[in-house]
Amino acid sequence: MRMFRSNKTSVIGIIIACLCILVYLVVMVYVIIGINTNMSQRRLVAEQEFYDIADLARSAGHLSFMDEAFNDIIQDALKRCAALEGVIISGPNGEEGFEKEPGRALIMVNNSPRFRNRFDFSRQPLYQPLQIQGLRNTNIQAVAGAFDYADLSGILKRALLPVVISLAVAFFTILIGSLRGKQGMTEKQKEKKAETVKEKEQEKAKPDASSGYSERGHCVRQENTESRLTEELRRCTAAEQDLSFIAMEFKLEMDDSSYARFAADTARFFSSRNFVCEKGERGIAVICPGLNLDAGFLNAGEFHTRIMGKYPSLIKVQTDLCMGLSARCGRPVDAERLMFEAEEALERALMDPVSHIVAFKSDPEKYREFMESRGEN
Repeated sequence: MRMFRSNKTSVIGIIIACLCILVYLVVMVYVIIGINTNMSQRRLVAEQEFYDIADLARSAGHLSFMDEAFNDIIQDALKRCAALEGVIISGPNGEEGFEKEPGRALIMVNNSPRFRNRFDFSRQPLYQPLQIQGLRNTNIQAVAGAFDYADLSGILKRALLPVVISLAVAFFTILIGSLRGKQGMTEKQKEKKAETVKEKEQEKAKPDASSGYSERGHCVRQENTESRLTEELRRCTAAEQDLSFIAMEFKLEMDDSSYARFAADTARFFSSRNFVCEKGERGIAVICPGLNLDAGFLNAGEFHTRIMGKYPSLIKVQTDLCMGLSARCGRPVDAERLMFEAEEALERALMDPVSHIVAFKSDPEKYREFMESRGEN
């Protein structure tokens, strides 16, 4: 479920990121088109204003050219222009410069006015001869601003809103993803910590040689099998419970790592290492308190089925791992006898080409004779 939620979150994040990128692209195109349109319209306005001032200078020049009244007319007309920033008029007696704001459009070079080179000035050619009667070499030129800042400000403001919304959505998406990622990391850390604790507990619980357990299989030593079985028989007899004893053995040789792994699998299935005993180089014996012969047989079969595919190098067919069982069955049987019966059943299973599990069923008459022969009746 966490993987599904993580994948779903990732897909949503990708979709939101793509939408944000799309918004940015649309806004960028809108701004570029808006600026280009603004500059085009500005050039048209500047051109029209230039022609108007040129006509005004031509008409006023017939009366008085380049005198104080003429200059006032041109300066007043320039102040009323929206796009034009500066005008230079030249005549037989020199040049006169006009600018909307002092020092913004003109600079003096060798006592002659020249237009400043500013990035926000249009590069369109605004130049025209005045053709005033009686005067030669009279002309007018102008420079205009490239942008309509009021209109440009509106374009940028309109573009800002979707960008801010997209940034806010992207920010909250990243924030939510980060919080979920931290939560996921916390869960993973908790799981890792739990696994570490479990491993430490297992390590502490792992028996060593000094506690009566074997080093190879970390289970009950073979020489202690009879005493462990005697202890459990005594407890089950007192509680009027049955008990099964299972002896199992591989037909192929086992290395130490495979043996330890098999012993661990056996302990997990039969609940505790305290009931799992070593048996030779290839075998394991299991004490099953509370199980009669039939229940023990069923448990042995289920265990055999579960591990069939776990040891492909050792178990190629069912009879590569054989089992023999015996049970108390209400008899006053001792550990030695129960182990003997399980061994007999195991031997028959090892020799049988078909049956891999054999259960020893006691004959009451023969068992009574056996007990009498031992003087225990």
